[in-house]
Amino acid sequence: MNSEPLIIGSNGYVSRIDVVTGQELWRTKLLSGLLGGSSCTDVSVLLREQFVFAGTHGHLFCLDLATGKILWKNELKGMGYNDVALAMEGVSIQFLTKVERSHSNTGSH
Repeated sequence: MNSEPLIIGSNGYVSRIDVVTGQELWRTKLLSGLLGGSSCTDVSVLLREQFVFAGTHGHLFCLDLATGKILWKNELKGMGYNDVALAMEGVSIQFLTKVERSHSNTGSH
């Protein structure tokens, strides 16, 4: 099985998962306080060599791949507090919204 790292971003956190066992190796909360690390906070992640780049709530983070330690953060001042799309040459990470529609059949015509 491939030993490439699996990095996930969800609800204001970034985690590294062991692809063989499924065990979480580390978890990092990106934002703390009023605006961060809470439910429904999408996180985009991009893996590049020994760095994990994560974008959430108008902030950009660089984490150490081995430990999950935040190496630096950029508040992206003036850009708002929305989702952050990430891109490097040959790679792009963006969020797509899936809309599900319910069609109920009431039986009346």
